[in-house]
Amino acid sequence: MRIDILTLLPELLDGPFSASILKRAQDKGLVEIKMHNIRDYSTDKHKNVDDYQYGGGAGMVMSIEPIVALIEKLQKERTYDELIYMTPDGKVLEQNVCNELSLKKNLIILCGHYKGIDERIREHLITKEISIGSYVLSGGELAAAVLTDALVRLIPGVLNNETSALTDSFQDNLLSPPVYTRPPEFRGWKVPEVLLSGNFPEIEKWREKKAFERTVQRRPDLLDE
Repeated sequence: MRIDILTLLPELLDGPFSASILKRAQDKGLVEIKMHNIRDYSTDKHKNVDDYQYGGGAGMVMSIEPIVALIEKLQKERTYDELIYMTPDGKVLEQNVCNELSLKKNLIILCGHYKGIDERIREHLITKEISIGSYVLSGGELAAAVLTDALVRLIPGVLNNETSALTDSFQDNLLSPPVYTRPPEFRGWKVPEVLLSGNFPEIEKWREKKAFERTVQRRPDLLDE
């Protein structure tokens, strides 16, 4: 998979992509993540990438020309499955979206800033709009990092144990059951006996029951879906 991220602040993404699972995925050649500075495609002598919004009002708008120039350059090099815009008014990111995107080959992720991007880009170029929640960030970079992490970990070979991702919360619309590790007793707090029994069919039943109970208590809306 290749992911091209279009941003005004590529340095914000150096940290998330240079450690842990995302770094290992890149080192293994399972994913290629490229950052592109939109400012490099501005024809303005001062490299400005924003302007006042038509109709007046507070806040600047990201200019159409440098964004389109960058997108068209990339599209000449390869075919992209999705051109994603990270925006608070997009579809809220859920596990099924991550599952779907993890099967794609080439993705572009556009990070917004200021009051957002010129609407004509959304109308004519963007194929999917994603939000990571009902709140506003200073820019789309952190949201792009969240999306990238959530889908890359699903690519076969990225996790040491590929079944791990299949038992995460939100797969099958259930939260994950409680988990425990050694020691079996700490300050009188004990691990449930069934988990120490070695009876794997019973352990699986216990986990399914606890996952359902936790979902009922904390996210009953998932069961409605």
